Amino acid sequence: MDRRKFILTGISLGAAASLGSGLAIWGWQHSLAPDSSNRDLVLSALLPALLYGALPEEATLAAAELDRTKIAISDFLPFLPLRQQQELNQLFNLLANRVTQLGLTGHVNTLADLSINQRLQLLNQWHDSYLALLQQAYHGLRELLYGAYYGQSEHWQALAYSAPRFR
Repeated sequence: MDRRKFILTGISLGAAASLGSGLAIWGWQHSLAPDSSNRDLVLSALLPALLYGALPEEATLAAAELDRTKIAISDFLPFLPLRQQQELNQLFNLLANRVTQLGLTGHVNTLADLSINQRLQLLNQWHDSYLALLQQAYHGLRELLYGAYYGQSEHWQALAYSAPRFR
């Protein structure tokens, strides 16, 4: 490679990196906006994995439970602090985008295309990750999804829980 080609290659790589980082920053800032379709897409994929074993065996009953849980999550999100809402919206948006999902999960396929075992393995990898960001994503999703599912009174019997009575 001659000197001129080396310099032009360096300039073009620098320009491409600059443009790429600008687009990444723009995309990162716009990923904070809530998008219910992205939230539904991610929840539809991750809820069956997190609630594996707790859902009814019959597919129609399980689908109804998942729908009620998604509604409970949507109803609960506005009560979270704004920062947590933004972080969850960002996580949903990043997991719905194929490029950023590849970076977060290591899978080219969408979350819905992964088997339940692969989704469970992914969540376990996040739990045990050395990256605090992935651990935070795991714990935030787990607490939100478990709270929405087990916050419904019809699931208390399976936990042998009875609500306190206030006089």
